[in-house]
Amino acid sequence: MAHDGADMPKTAILSDLTDLTAAALPQIEAVLRDATSVVRASVDRDGKVSGAALEANQFAAHALSWLATYVESLRQLNAWATRIATEGAMGEMEKLILQIGFGEYLAQIAGGIPMSQGEVARLSDLGVTWTPEGAAATLIAEGNR
Repeated sequence: MAHDGADMPKTAILSDLTDLTAAALPQIEAVLRDATSVVRASVDRDGKVSGAALEANQFAAHALSWLATYVESLRQLNAWATRIATEGAMGEMEKLILQIGFGEYLAQIAGGIPMSQGEVARLSDLGVTWTPEGAAATLIAEGNR
């Protein structure tokens, strides 16, 4: 649509964005550690992964894989942002990528990660709970507005 002369709205980039993203990581890393422990206990037989137990707990193992992928994605996104900020290359677009990426992925971790059209991995499927606090709660509430 053509610009009609009205002022374009300013973006709502959160202040101290890289501090927020860095502060949110320990929360989800703890969730991943807890979920890994629960799933490991459900598939471990005498110190080894049991194929039968893994098959019986396939959904939880699949959900754990998705959670681990999301957590690693956020680690890498934060590392990228830190690198480019240090280089002085953190512009508005990069800040929005960081903010929206964190806001959306944290919201999905809290509410359910879509694994396919009909499967959603919820933390309760992994035997853990998480109430986002502080930086994570801020990013969920305001990161993808």
